[in-house]
Amino acid sequence: MMKHALTGSAPFLLMAGLLCATAAHAAVAAAASPTGSRAADMAARLQPAEQQAVLQVRPVPAAGGDETTPGLLAWPGVPRLGLPVLRMPTFATPVQPGDASPRPMLPWLALAATWDPDLARRAGVARARSEWLHGRAVLRVGGVDTLPSGRLQGGEDQVLAGSMAGMIGAGLLSGHVLPVFGSVAREEQVRADGATPERSAPVKASDLAAHSLLGVATALEVAHGGAMLCGGMAPCAGVTGLAGMVHEAWHFPGMIMAVPGGALAGGAAHGTDTAPALNAIATGVDMEQVSPGSPDVLGEMLRKAVRDGDVKPAQVQAMVTHILASFYMAGSLDHPPPFAAARTGVQPPPTDTLLGDVEAEGAVLLQNENRVLPFDPALGPVLVLVHPAMRGPADLLAEGLRHAGLTVTVVTAPDGAGATGTLPPACAQAARTLVLSASNDDNRMITTLAELGGHVAVVLTADDPDRQMPWLDAVDSVVQGWAWRDEYAPALSALLSGQQDFSGHLPVTLTGGLYPPGMVDANYRAFERAQVVPLFPFGYGLSARGRLALSELHVVREGNHLTASFTLSNPGTAAVRAVPQLYVETPPDLPGNPRRLAAWRSVMVVPGHPVRLSVPVSLRLAGQWNATAGNWAVAGGDYTLSLGFSSVMLVRHATLHLPALHVPATLENQPAPVVTAE
Repeated sequence: MMKHALTGSAPFLLMAGLLCATAAHAAVAAAASPTGSRAADMAARLQPAEQQAVLQVRPVPAAGGDETTPGLLAWPGVPRLGLPVLRMPTFATPVQPGDASPRPMLPWLALAATWDPDLARRAGVARARSEWLHGRAVLRVGGVDTLPSGRLQGGEDQVLAGSMAGMIGAGLLSGHVLPVFGSVAREEQVRADGATPERSAPVKASDLAAHSLLGVATALEVAHGGAMLCGGMAPCAGVTGLAGMVHEAWHFPGMIMAVPGGALAGGAAHGTDTAPALNAIATGVDMEQVSPGSPDVLGEMLRKAVRDGDVKPAQVQAMVTHILASFYMAGSLDHPPPFAAARTGVQPPPTDTLLGDVEAEGAVLLQNENRVLPFDPALGPVLVLVHPAMRGPADLLAEGLRHAGLTVTVVTAPDGAGATGTLPPACAQAARTLVLSASNDDNRMITTLAELGGHVAVVLTADDPDRQMPWLDAVDSVVQGWAWRDEYAPALSALLSGQQDFSGHLPVTLTGGLYPPGMVDANYRAFERAQVVPLFPFGYGLSARGRLALSELHVVREGNHLTASFTLSNPGTAAVRAVPQLYVETPPDLPGNPRRLAAWRSVMVVPGHPVRLSVPVSLRLAGQWNATAGNWAVAGGDYTLSLGFSSVMLVRHATLHLPALHVPATLENQPAPVVTAE
């Protein structure tokens, strides 16, 4: 169990006596865990100048010149004590500049759509290997953030996002790469109606405990370590009381980082003004990334604040302890990556099928009327219709389909085609047509194609939860295939040809661009609160091979957890990968949260062999955050747990009476969410 290393967020211009007490409490608490104790001992050995230096990561000078390496920063370490220099990318931008990695940043929504923790961990392991080869020891992991970061970045459920991000983090930690959990500002998604949720106004951490911060806590628990980034949808000071939540309530010993400029509060810094540094410390920032042109908050400003007596040396030492604790969790200080590869270049690792496997498990079959998918070679040729921008992906996909025995022709429709008579002549003769569609610009073309009378299958090749589908009732099959990457072609062709079954489930609600009046966040809980069924609900996904049955749901309480057990069977003739989902709902007479995801499992089910599964559920998910006590308050009453294959397709229900409870917020070393069969 993780123990805390610092308590509370200090108010701006704290009295010196209270600041000393906080720092002393941090030193005592840090010694409660082996990692915290080691970090506290090492922090105490650093000289004051060394302590202040390690609070920042700064640009790496380019070899043989005065310029810096774009996008690359370095933590200075303390060579005198054997603490090595550690390199990392800047977290100021969604796409990390200067990243020569042969593996691109992970496709988050496609990975979340797999609902497969093992695949997420494998993704982290692969990414750790790549970062190591490039001499870097720290990597940002998206999917969770201090403030809600938009459906494109983190999906729309904190339990799913936190678990998947945590498994990525576990993979990174296994390779001695520190995962830093958090988003960045430009990843917010503007809704189809032009509305963007307000994220700039200050908000209390206690108000986010059951929302975005629940995802961060889950990620840290599942990963068994890491660090968190507070510079996501707003500067760090936008979340008040963050340090108290992280170190006092969660008892997390690691650090809170700020992106370049993220530690700045109250506007730009002027001269020798120390207010930004004092605000950053009050917020809980332990480490600051500095990029050319960005404010230098924990540098000279902090040094002046220490000289003036506004910040006590014990407070700086506590910040260093948090930083060292995170690095010790990852093993980065004991096993630093070599710099030689970063200086001389590296050979790319062997080709990995990771991205293809993400698409193979993450592509979601939304509709399959007349069982058009998978395409049967015996039923004749398939025409692939695309606009010019998608011609390259179409050719790659067609090649894979041909390897599967299908006869395929690719036809390009001119931009703007859609009205009757503007489609290529081959469309009128095709019995089966596959459309790769990246945007709403294709809607008219798809509608006209469907009116020709042939069977039409549409693959959506963009991450757009608000994609409009006015043609939905006129086409046979629809697949959510996520933002196109060429590595997806073999996997998608295997799905479309039936060599592999569809098993993905939506990590977001597909709204069709329609929202109930007054809705701010278009997530499944908002739709449920408004009592409106969306176009395709969160958690939804079909199989092309068969169906599954759920039965015998039983729920019992064991301390601060519930254990739900149920039977999953496959009455069909082919094995199907199932993603049964368990949702918890507060008593109807309580003003609690609407139904929310509590647990799930990803398991292959063979016909004729029912599987009895057992899954734990934290009672935190049934409670309300108690800001005064720093724990979760579960009101007494009858709670409903519902089981199904999406947030609205719930077929089994169980009611459990709970007494009034208080559940600690302390982060636990949670086991990976894997199947336990009875």
